Amino acid sequence: MSAICLCSVQDIAAQNIKQQLLALYPFTEKEETFDGVPIYQLNNLSIVTIKSDSIYADRLDQQLSADIFIFASRHKSASFKPALLVHTPGNWAAAELGGKPSKLCIAHPSAVKVAHQALLAERKRLKLDMWACGLEATHHGPWIEETPALFVEIGSVEQDWRNEVAAKAVARAIMAVAENLQESAPAFLGFGGPHYCPAFTRLSIETNFAPSHLMPKYHLDQVSESLISQAIERTFGHVSVAAIDWKGIRGSQRGRLLKILDGLDIEAQRVRDLLRAPIEDSKG
Repeated sequence: MSAICLCSVQDIAAQNIKQQLLALYPFTEKEETFDGVPIYQLNNLSIVTIKSDSIYADRLDQQLSADIFIFASRHKSASFKPALLVHTPGNWAAAELGGKPSKLCIAHPSAVKVAHQALLAERKRLKLDMWACGLEATHHGPWIEETPALFVEIGSVEQDWRNEVAAKAVARAIMAVAENLQESAPAFLGFGGPHYCPAFTRLSIETNFAPSHLMPKYHLDQVSESLISQAIERTFGHVSVAAIDWKGIRGSQRGRLLKILDGLDIEAQRVRDLLRAPIEDSKG
């Protein structure tokens, strides 16, 4: 299976991560170019530089062919807290930052889980103890219709984007995804809680479940049968369960959500119950 790491020239963090990939691993420069910049290749992973900002790089699947797109990216946050983050792109509602309104890219849960696990390991190994490390809810563009995609990010300000140690951690996480594309894990859809998804981050760490699309509390008023059906269909592999951050949802939102999930015949469980289940129960 093939992977492409996409690095925007407009993104300081992406270019930092690209340089770390080239420094850490024996990539070969190919004669082939994209957007006028050489492509680099190592086994099943290509590094492709793009001129557009990543969140606006719609329909790259019409120009590039791979089994998965991995966007190396910066992350902006009002908290200014250094962070290593992973998420699937897509919009639950309006397309305020690229992509299409109410359109989700294809989530690759196993790849997201591998990237997150690698970031956690690298944070420890590289002594990035003050850096947050977790999942984000599904958000922003680009719109990629046919190829599963994920973002692996450095946050949250320019000083962090230029941090070579953080870029090294992300580079190794990207390589871990490329080297483990054959892996599969039971996927969960996540509903509720804040944007940075502490409950779903914990579920990904402590069980065999892997995160597909994650809808935070602030989008649950827009939840619909069509949106959840799309999230199921736009998941690479099989969705095993809908994980509910029970305390992270208002009662009115919860009732409507559970009714929709029941109508779609999708099992819904509280995150706390999934965390308590024996590890063998989370394999299927």
